[in-house]
Amino acid sequence: MKLHRNSLLTAAGIVVVLYVASLVAGLPSWAAVVLIVVLLVLLAVVWKQPDEPRPAVAKPAAPAVVLPDPDPVFSGPPSRTVADVRLPSASPDFQFSFSAVVQWSTVLSGSRHADLGAVAVDALLDRARSLTARQQVTEESLNQHRLAALLGEPALDEKGQVRSWATEVRLRLPDADQKHLQHLAALHRREQTTLLERRMEQDKRAYLKDDVFATPGSAAVWWLVNHPGEVETALGLLDTLAELSAAANDLPGRRTTAEEIERQRPTRAELAFSTAVEELTGAARTAADANGATASQTSPAAESHQHPVARERTGSEAEQRKKYREQFFTE
Repeated sequence: MKLHRNSLLTAAGIVVVLYVASLVAGLPSWAAVVLIVVLLVLLAVVWKQPDEPRPAVAKPAAPAVVLPDPDPVFSGPPSRTVADVRLPSASPDFQFSFSAVVQWSTVLSGSRHADLGAVAVDALLDRARSLTARQQVTEESLNQHRLAALLGEPALDEKGQVRSWATEVRLRLPDADQKHLQHLAALHRREQTTLLERRMEQDKRAYLKDDVFATPGSAAVWWLVNHPGEVETALGLLDTLAELSAAANDLPGRRTTAEEIERQRPTRAELAFSTAVEELTGAARTAADANGATASQTSPAAESHQHPVARERTGSEAEQRKKYREQFFTE
């Protein structure tokens, strides 16, 4: 039992009051002491009753610190790194450069091979070689992803000693081959461009020859379509279009203009010179005929037949020359 402060003060006050009251009443001191002791005993008996239980106030518990579980430590499978291993491609002139981390696990517990890592690497490179031999060098990034997906699956070697797979797969072309491939691609694009330009030129030439300039009429129609309403100009270009049509079809040109006809006519001096030359040529021919007739001993009948023919030929040639001169020149 605990004595509270208020209880002690109350008991002290009662003692003081009883002592003063005994002095006022004239009681002996021992009687006052006995009375005080009895009252104190009574008070002690009353206060000895148990106190009503008070609700316990729960103190807030400190937050528990939860420590993370330590990461389990695994001893990974054995591995070996291979770098810059040349593998064939679908093009015989190019090879891939292959790099990866080869991992393996033992299958036969009683295997006696001295270097199982070499067995795993050889088995994985054999798988990689069979895959890259069918891949095109122009699909470098796609080839790497496909190869990583296929080689990431564990597979047994030929003797079934180890099961190997690959991680961190890298597949690329060497820098020299990459530059050579880019140069070939540029040349191929240039060739395609040249062939297309040549085909377009051939089509245009065939269109102009076989359609536009097939005849002078089609050439005139083509010109009018491109210059609508210019009919008079088209009439003035008929001769030019006809010449173009003849040239396009490898035909001789037709000279129908007045200037060209006038250009073909001989001048007066040319006619005079040609007449003098013809007279000299005729006199020389007559003298040669006469000498030949004298030197040869022919029959009179043959001579009678030859001289009229010569005279007749000479007369016809003179008439033709006269007509030719009269056609281009008159006094």
